[in-house]
Formats: sequence, C-alpha cells, structure tokens
Amino acid sequence: MPMLKLTGLFFVLAALSIALSGCAPSAPPTPVPPTPGLGSTSVSAADGMTMLFVPAGEFPMGSQTGLVDEQPQHSVTLDAFWIDQTEVTNEMYSRCVQSEACKQPAVTTYYSNPAYSDHPVVHVDWTDAGAYCAWAGRRLPTEAEWEKAASWDPLKNEKRIHPWGNEFDCKKGNFEGSDCDGVAGTAPVGSFPDGASPYGALDMGGNVWEWVHDAFLETDPLTGGTQNYYAISPASNPQGVDPSLTIYRVMRGGGWRINFGFGRSAYRLWFGLDDPYDFAGFRCATP
Repeated sequence: MPMLKLTGLFFVLAALSIALSGCAPSAPPTPVPPTPGLGSTSVSAADGMTMLFVPAGEFPMGSQTGLVDEQPQHSVTLDAFWIDQTEVTNEMYSRCVQSEACKQPAVTTYYSNPAYSDHPVVHVDWTDAGAYCAWAGRRLPTEAEWEKAASWDPLKNEKRIHPWGNEFDCKKGNFEGSDCDGVAGTAPVGSFPDGASPYGALDMGGNVWEWVHDAFLETDPLTGGTQNYYAISPASNPQGVDPSLTIYRVMRGGGWRINFGFGRSAYRLWFGLDDPYDFAGFRCATP
C-alpha cells in the first residue's frame, strides 16, 4: 500500500513538472523597427547626415504659372524615400575624399578652410555629387523627389510655391546679395530654420543650387523647345529624360548666386554634368 501511494505521488509530480515546463518564460521577442511615418528621422552612419522620411503618395509637380519648362503641372506618384535634411557639408565630403571614393572639389578655397567645415561643399560637379551619395549608401534625388520634399504639405494637402510658403521672403533663405539675409557667400547649413520645407528639410530655397539625378534637354524655358519632359513624363516615379541624349543635368532650389526663380521649388536650372561651380552643391536621398 505505501508503494502504491509513492507511485501515485511520482506520477502527480511528473505531471506537475510537465505542466510547469510549458509555462516557463520564453526569451523576449526581437524588437521590430517601427514603420517610418511623417516626421521620422534617421542618421547615416557614413557621414552623420540626418535624413527625413517622405511617405509615399501623390503630389502636383510643376507650376501652373511658372515657365514653360515647369508646365503642365501634373500629378506624380512617388514611392516613399528619405532625403537629407541639409546640403552635404565640406566636413562630410572630406570623409569621402579621405576614403578615396571622392575627388577633391575643383577649387579648394573653402573646402580646405576649417572655418567653412559646416558650409555646403561647392565646386563639385554632377558626377562628384553622385560619387559621394554612392559612397554614403545613398543616391541623388530625382527632380520629382526633390520637388515633393521641398514643396508638398502633406498635412494641408497643398503645394507651396517656396519651401516655407507662397510669398518670397529673403530672410528665410540665403539668396544673392547681402542686403536682406546678411550673408555674402554660402552660409552654414541650416542657418535659416524658418525656411524649412513641410518635411523639415533646410536650405531647399537658397544657399546653393543642388544637383539632382535628372538629365535635361536644352530648351528655352520661355518658349519650350526640343522636348518638354513634363508633358510626357511617367505618372509614377519619373526618372528624367534619357541621360545619353544630353550632357545637361538639373539643379534645383536657388542659391547665394544666380537668383533665377527666387527659391521657387518648381524652378528648373541646368548645367553641364562636368561643370563645377561656387554656387552648386547637393544633398542625397535613399529609398
């Protein structure tokens, strides 16, 4: 009889052990990175650049009242992407040069001066800009991406003429002449926070003109010409005209020199892809 009681107790303990083993705490699950949304930011490990998230969606590209090569205004749908908060600085660009993935700017007056380390790098051509973005794990933004990040207000579902609003204000960007903004040349990136775009991007109106990905066929912006890409461009993720057709590449945003467009986000300027200037820099983007 005592043996039976012992046997029964053994089975009870064994069953209890099995039950308890099923309730043992498991390792905590691996955190899932939050899905980025409006207002999300990320920092590049390559150059320390803060990047801003631009959600996927539709926006009106171009201008109803601008020059011929900005028309017709048309709806464009873009995939989500990230864009640099500021223009790439001399200090950031120097990291790429030190890694031997980039060549030095054509003129190093500002690049080599520590006082200009936080100013946008200039005297870099379109190819130099693309090489830097590739080194940093990014790429040049398309015209459409650049324009959306500069002008589309997703909260109000409306497009701004300038990154900050619909009225030109020389105190909200670094434009030609020092009578208003107080700057004679380039300014440190982010010097005009009141000129931020709806997504928080800085200096998209003023400081330096910015190279973007798209090629541009030489046309007269007042009368049109060879090909008005806006009239025939794809409605989804347009990439620009065939780059083999032309040596010209687009610049956007306006700058401290050459006030064409006065910082209008839809204004299009173009120069040869291998031409470096003291008024031209860039920012990068990534999917």
